[in-house]
Amino acid sequence: MIQVLMPQVGQDIPSAVVLEWRKRVGDPVEQGEIIAEVESEKAVFEIEAEQSGALLAIYCEAGEEGKVLEPIAVIGQPGEIPPERARADAPNPAAAPAGAGAQADSAIAAKSAARASASPAARRLAAELGVDWTRLQGSGPGGRIVVEDVEAAARPMRDASPAAQTASEADEAIPFSRLRRKIAERLCAAWRDIPHFHISMDVDMTRAAAWRDAFNAQGAMRVSFTDIAVKAAAEALRRHPAVNAHVEPERIVRKSGVHVGLAVSVEDGLLVPVIADADRKTLIEIAREARQAAEAARSGALPAGPRSTFTVTSLGMHGVREFLPIVNPPQCAILGVGAIEKRVAALEGGAFAARDMMTLTLGADHRALDGVAAARFLSEIKAILEGFPQLAEKWMMA
Repeated sequence: MIQVLMPQVGQDIPSAVVLEWRKRVGDPVEQGEIIAEVESEKAVFEIEAEQSGALLAIYCEAGEEGKVLEPIAVIGQPGEIPPERARADAPNPAAAPAGAGAQADSAIAAKSAARASASPAARRLAAELGVDWTRLQGSGPGGRIVVEDVEAAARPMRDASPAAQTASEADEAIPFSRLRRKIAERLCAAWRDIPHFHISMDVDMTRAAAWRDAFNAQGAMRVSFTDIAVKAAAEALRRHPAVNAHVEPERIVRKSGVHVGLAVSVEDGLLVPVIADADRKTLIEIAREARQAAEAARSGALPAGPRSTFTVTSLGMHGVREFLPIVNPPQCAILGVGAIEKRVAALEGGAFAARDMMTLTLGADHRALDGVAAARFLSEIKAILEGFPQLAEKWMMA
């Protein structure tokens, strides 16, 4: 008999949600067979059976959240009795007063039963819809209240509301997905808790654009302006360790590795795959990993990896000149990359000419960075990008 543990789906990710059980209690399973799917804030992962036998118990139902490395099911031989689920919040018997007796045990049991009478997913939905789940009759196993019970209770409330009676039939209500809800929670917390400030600089990308066009024309491998920006940011982070840092409640931790997150748009939101040790990789390696990571993110198969220390996000491909990105905690800065467009710029000697210009915007956490430090860092990136093509040969090798 073995326990099925919630997998460690990424560094510093404490929990995941069970999306689906492909087996029911009592069903036979084969070693290596997929028995469940779980979802973290980054991607969806499959769980394989580590031995053949039968699924004896499920501790974490579909839609519920479980802590990583804690049991969510048991596999054993038919007829074996699985252990009862151990709760992290279970009382310590040794700490109970000697005279408490059966009355205390009964009170604890009643409190535990009340806590377990509704699934976490049902409780979250009830809070969103304004439904008092404690008054509902559950239809789940053992009378447990599930999402369907909350939705059924909310339906008469929606039908009776004036908004429902006057709303256009063309309106479409789209519930938040788990990913969309997680993104909303993280962004709201970041905007609320982080004292943001933003600075912008225009970068002359004329020489970089000419080099990129000539390189891509060779057809062996294509490099994007975002790839170039990631590499430039990684080089600058190595020289400015104060920016390559995480902000914790009582301290700032300067990270030893330069791991650049690259914001990728997916069907239902935004994911940030990580290019680990980006300062040590060639431009070609970064371009290749960026493509692979974007494909993995959009297919929901993003692998676990180190936590990013900095994020690059680009809207330039959509014609956006500049925007104000939100810092991705616990990082202390994020780089927004705008579109490259022809603008009239002043040259040395007082002449004017049309140049390929790009606006970079750095969003920073004022708890960790002051304006001068942020400006020096962004100036470093500007100098690196305007140094093309002198750096191109070096970047292709290291």
